[in-house]
Amino acid sequence: MMKGRTLIIVLLALGVASAARAQQPVALKFSRVVDLTLPIESNMPGIPGIKTYADNPSKVDVVTAITEAQKSQLQTEGLTLNSNVAVNGRAMISVLSILVHNGTHIDAPRHMMERGSPIDQMPLGQLVKEGVLINVPNKGPNSVVTVKDIEESGVELGPNRIPVIHTGFTEKTWGKPEFWTQMPYLEAGVGALLASKGVPAVAMDVFPEKPLWRGVKLDPGEVWVANHLALFEKGIPLIQFVTNLSQIGTNKFVLIALPLKIKGGDASPARVVALVE
Repeated sequence: MMKGRTLIIVLLALGVASAARAQQPVALKFSRVVDLTLPIESNMPGIPGIKTYADNPSKVDVVTAITEAQKSQLQTEGLTLNSNVAVNGRAMISVLSILVHNGTHIDAPRHMMERGSPIDQMPLGQLVKEGVLINVPNKGPNSVVTVKDIEESGVELGPNRIPVIHTGFTEKTWGKPEFWTQMPYLEAGVGALLASKGVPAVAMDVFPEKPLWRGVKLDPGEVWVANHLALFEKGIPLIQFVTNLSQIGTNKFVLIALPLKIKGGDASPARVVALVE
């Protein structure tokens, strides 16, 4: 809890192409911080049936422990211990290996566009802004978030707020088999709608495209990654698989989504939080 605390956020629009996205210093009063990030751990569930995920499982590999007691504790906590883990009496050290599109992450335009901006060049001013929830709580397993849902939400879309699509699905099912087998998804056209409004970024707790891995078919002439491309063509990043959105409530909030500064990268794991008034 940080009641009454005032945070001065200086948002710099470094390298922002559109003057509409230029930032001014903002004084924000917030009472609490909500963590919207899934935990990173060994063997996080990736998209089933896709070889790239199967061949590159996430791993938090402990290579040194301080004592034998700590080593046992780490095993009890479910951490992965390297086969040659050393007990050195000084420090615990681990090595992280993760496919950058697993868990809570941010996609940069380079992910789908040959000449798209890499993750380390995404202007942070687009990723630290007031957020607004697009609540669609009636979207159950295997459902579709449609263009009509977005339009009828009553949320004003524009360059000054990051829309956050909230179904509650990730919060309820992460770590369970139905997370991938029943994941709701965005209708083709949602990306184009949001891009047309000049939003700085888009966050969501659903999959951005049709889940082809479970047999959902494309319509004739439909491009599978149409939502990605519509946003990326406008330099708009995707913040995927945020959680705990129900904890935000109805108060105003600032969304902070910070990727690792991976030089030339297509995406990055991210720590995403909401500063709620």
